[in-house]
Amino acid sequence: MTSTITLPLFGEDAEQIEAEPRPPAVSLGMAASRARLVAYRDTQHADDEQRALLVVDCPFCDSQHVHPAGLLAKPRVCPRTSRCVGRPTGVYYFPAVTQ
Repeated sequence: MTSTITLPLFGEDAEQIEAEPRPPAVSLGMAASRARLVAYRDTQHADDEQRALLVVDCPFCDSQHVHPAGLLAKPRVCPRTSRCVGRPTGVYYFPAVTQ
C-alpha cells in the first residue's frame, strides 16, 4: 500500500491562515526636546577625568533617555539627533543643553 501525504514543515500549519494586514506605522516626525549634562566618574577608565552624560526628556514617551557625551571638559552635545526607543518612529533633537 502506497500513500502520499504532505507534512507541515518547521511549525507550519497544514491550513494556511492568512495574516491580517497591519496598518503602516505612523511617523511621529521630529521634535525638539530638553537636554542637560550630568557629570560622573567612570571607574573603568584609569584617568581621573569626569565624564558627561546627556539626559534627554523625550517628547514622545515621557521618559528620559541617557546618551554618553564624552569628557566633561569637552562634551559632545550639539547638533545631535536620536531615535526614541519606546516609540521608534519618533526622532528628537536638542537645540540647547543646560548644565
